[in-house]
Amino acid sequence: MKLFVKLMIAALFIALMLPFTVLKDKDGDTLMSFSDFSLPDISMPNISMPDLPSFSGSKGPKPSSDDDLSGKDIFYKWYDSEGNIQFTTEPPPDGVEYTRKGFDPDANVIQAVEIPVEEPAAEETKPVQEKSADPTDNVNPYSADSIKKLFEDTKNIEKLLNQRAINQQSAINQ
Repeated sequence: MKLFVKLMIAALFIALMLPFTVLKDKDGDTLMSFSDFSLPDISMPNISMPDLPSFSGSKGPKPSSDDDLSGKDIFYKWYDSEGNIQFTTEPPPDGVEYTRKGFDPDANVIQAVEIPVEEPAAEETKPVQEKSADPTDNVNPYSADSIKKLFEDTKNIEKLLNQRAINQQSAINQ
């Protein structure tokens, strides 16, 4: 059996090499050559990296010049005649002073919020929970009273949402 497998592998190798070596066309050239084969193009696509914000100690975004605004969303900040601040994507009317800002749509412009960690005071003691006489309260973390309250709260929320939908419909139909 091993001899048969070895002979089959040798025969297969010889059969694959024949078009490259022995078999010739009418002009005397081999039927195939190794130059007929080429590797596929596996180069990486040209991907540009987004501009990363600089962390040079400044808290706010740095003012941008007109040269820095390429590839960014441009917003205009100006004050109207009543003194209200306006943000638009179109320039304001002529004669109105404005500032032009560009924001990268792929960058996070919201500052992270630091939440202070409160450490429990040593004097405080935790309240002692009353133990229920019902043994099923120890198995289920939700008591019957809290589930009833949960259902009441959901019904109140449903009423509130239905009232808001009615108010919206009346506002639309006016």
